[in-house]
Amino acid sequence: MPNIIECEMDKPLESDVLARVIELLRNGELIVYPAFTLYGLGASIRSEAGLKRLLDVKQRPPYMPFSIMATEDDTRELVEVPEAAEPFFGLNDTSITAVFKGLETTSADILYKGTLAVRLPCSALCRSIVEAAGPITTTSANVHGKGAPLVVQEAVEQLGDAVNLYIDGGEMTGTHTTLVDFSSSELNILREGTVSKAEVLARYG
Repeated sequence: MPNIIECEMDKPLESDVLARVIELLRNGELIVYPAFTLYGLGASIRSEAGLKRLLDVKQRPPYMPFSIMATEDDTRELVEVPEAAEPFFGLNDTSITAVFKGLETTSADILYKGTLAVRLPCSALCRSIVEAAGPITTTSANVHGKGAPLVVQEAVEQLGDAVNLYIDGGEMTGTHTTLVDFSSSELNILREGTVSKAEVLARYG
């Protein structure tokens, strides 16, 4: 029977729940958590076993990129942040997923063609996880090719007992973040989502 815990998005996880999340992620296990837009499937990027398990559970081709959720400090330890991307942190721009060039010291397991897509914590709940456990994957909590879940039960129906803990934060918005590429000298909008192209150019142009 899947383990589901109801929590509020605008509050940090309770200490006992957070301790359990940290232990699971460090041991290469998976969680499903509310990422505001969709439910995310979380593995620690520091766990090779966790990343492999994520690919197996999603039944996803290994060459496809995935994004992570991380604090500003952790992001700067993983990627090169050009001057044009500084507003991403200053604005705490949670409606954008930013693509950066990875540092030479960053594991190839989490890079795609030398880049890494990063999203800042979108809620107090998510921030409590990544501040305590470090960066985690934020790929949608679905089997590859099936619909991305807006409510936790949809994730449970697809992933079942393969996920160790489901954090239920209610219904998500269903809108995608806007994907902005800062990995080259020219800003490139890869996917228009919550933030329009005009808004991105106004913030970062």
